[in-house]
Amino acid sequence: MRRAILFAIALLHWAVLTAQERPEQRSEHGWYLSPHGTIRILVLFVEIDFDVTPGKDPQPNGAEHWPKGKLPTWKDRVFDPFPMAVQQAEVSRYYQDISLGRYTVLGDHIDTLITLKESEYPGVHQAHSIGIHAVKEANKRGKLRTRHGLGISDFDLWKVRGRAGEPKLAGPDDPHSYDHVMVIVRNSGLGHGAGSTDSGSPGELYGFRSDTQSRFGAMYALPFEILKHEFNHLLIGGNNFHSGGGNAAQFESTFMPLQGGWSMMGASGSSLLTCSAWDRDRMGWRPDGAVHRIRARDMAGNEVDADLDPLAGDTGIFVLRDFVPTGDALRIRMPFIPEDRTPQWLWIENHQGSARNGSPTDRFHWEGINPCVTGMDPGLFMTMQVGREDRTGPAIFNGSADYLRPVLANGNYDLHLRGDTLHNSCPFGTNTLYFVRDPDLANPLTGNHEQELPVHDRDHNGTVQRTEHWVPGVRTERGEPDADLILYGRPDHAFRMNGVRSLGMCTNPSSANMLTLYSTNTRETYGRKAPNVRTIHLNGIRVDLLEMRTNGEAVVRISTNDTRMVSDQRWCADSITLPPLRGTDGHSLTITSGVHLLLDRSRTPTRMSDADTSDGGPWFSDPTTFTVQTGASVLVEPRSTLELRNNSTMHLMPGSQVEFARKARLIVPSGSRIVVHGDARLEGRAKHFRKARRQGRIITLQ
Repeated sequence: MRRAILFAIALLHWAVLTAQERPEQRSEHGWYLSPHGTIRILVLFVEIDFDVTPGKDPQPNGAEHWPKGKLPTWKDRVFDPFPMAVQQAEVSRYYQDISLGRYTVLGDHIDTLITLKESEYPGVHQAHSIGIHAVKEANKRGKLRTRHGLGISDFDLWKVRGRAGEPKLAGPDDPHSYDHVMVIVRNSGLGHGAGSTDSGSPGELYGFRSDTQSRFGAMYALPFEILKHEFNHLLIGGNNFHSGGGNAAQFESTFMPLQGGWSMMGASGSSLLTCSAWDRDRMGWRPDGAVHRIRARDMAGNEVDADLDPLAGDTGIFVLRDFVPTGDALRIRMPFIPEDRTPQWLWIENHQGSARNGSPTDRFHWEGINPCVTGMDPGLFMTMQVGREDRTGPAIFNGSADYLRPVLANGNYDLHLRGDTLHNSCPFGTNTLYFVRDPDLANPLTGNHEQELPVHDRDHNGTVQRTEHWVPGVRTERGEPDADLILYGRPDHAFRMNGVRSLGMCTNPSSANMLTLYSTNTRETYGRKAPNVRTIHLNGIRVDLLEMRTNGEAVVRISTNDTRMVSDQRWCADSITLPPLRGTDGHSLTITSGVHLLLDRSRTPTRMSDADTSDGGPWFSDPTTFTVQTGASVLVEPRSTLELRNNSTMHLMPGSQVEFARKARLIVPSGSRIVVHGDARLEGRAKHFRKARRQGRIITLQ
């Protein structure tokens, strides 16, 4: 017994020492591979000879970009074999640009096509194991021969099996091991845009195994989107890092709608093809001489800390240079979110576009490829980060997908399908759905934006699943011409000098935080409880694009106390709170003369189940509850209107005040109500309130 106790103590002591000796896990060290330094990838180009079942060949005659029996015409456009001041191959240039030159991804390919006969490799139909067969067939060639005469040592620049989040060791293995082997197939079960990656090896290739591997289908072109998406997994994390247009409904996600946008983990659903500021922060990609983790410039050109908490005084005028070559960005923490709820930050990036900065991926998806695609204009691109702040420690690879949600300058709406289809649409000749953006259904707080996939109860079973979505294809709007390819980005999605230039508490979209709903395809993970954020906290924060200089620099003002509503607004959310903000006129919210504020129920789902079939339903949202917190004050100016609709409720908490000026209007129909708590004051001419009080639509609780 004593011996067993001593052994247990010794084992515990060893474990403690081992834990102490292990280096700290950091996101900038990468998952399976390091996102710093240089790596070189070995590529195998493969086709399948369907000699047993010819009818299964998805592309029996090849294609112009990849003729049957030959290497693809773009074989030298995937990777550059050697470092260059400006990389030329598409994937190599992509990594040079997004990493600010911190990560060099090179490659070379075996100099002949590898043909797999179905009769010899019957398992070739299992698409994701095709690398095993490709390696066996390649070994028949006797030795490694690449396009540029490279050997095994050129593909072994890193030690095998670096631990997740820990520093990866540069240098060759003994025996050698390829750092990464990539198989690209012309005609297999891996359709175009499909692929996968993982650690490990497809087998010994010319006597050597590999540390990591991937495989991709390339039926129609160089498979850029899926190639970089899958390879980025090895740098950033697993499927729970899907974001920016690369997610799928089966993965637990932060929001119900699948998100588009831009990020390293974007793929076929991306708008911009470059990375996001969050990605660079996660990977530790900073320019030479950078002092701050997140950086911008002041008006004198000096670097300043751009990680802002405006309500704590981080306001002023900032200069954002072009995000792609400099890494400049602003980040604003959303205030008032309780500690048990997931925090949120608003990121602001200045994108000038490929035509101005020369980066091939700082453009909209399909821009420059199809004439029907409208290119991007220079402007501010914004996205909300939800959680995902851990960059050190054991939790850095935890979390849910779609943690980035775009904030589009043209706002959020209760978008809905028109019911018809555009056939043979641009650019692919496929069918595209018309959707309606109705100005009367503007919904800045909980509506859908045009770079996400809105969900609806497609099968009318009283629940919403995340697969029940539609793709924003052709936008139709009253009095406006139709616009297509909406999901992939439009000029009006950016904040521009010749368009929308401001984001505030009372604009569409709003500077407020967002509702979250962690969910799988079929269920809400936490119901509507913590860590979900289920309340919109109005905050008075404002972002203004003051100037876009000819050199591409954006002058941006961050301010607070923006509490004056100067345009009609429709606010919908399960819960909205107005803290005791103080605007320039002393009020927490001022509905200015002639403006209409409507508190309404969201027709955009904010929950997955429990359909409410009451009047106007089915609803997949709660009636809106608007709470004026203690110390807050609201002024409804002359000729302005406050209206409650669809069972909305307004709570005036003790110590709050709502004042109606002469000729201001209050509309509280049946089903809606105003609740006055304690010594809260509802002030105005008696006729504003007499009928509503008599009908029980204004009640006082002591």
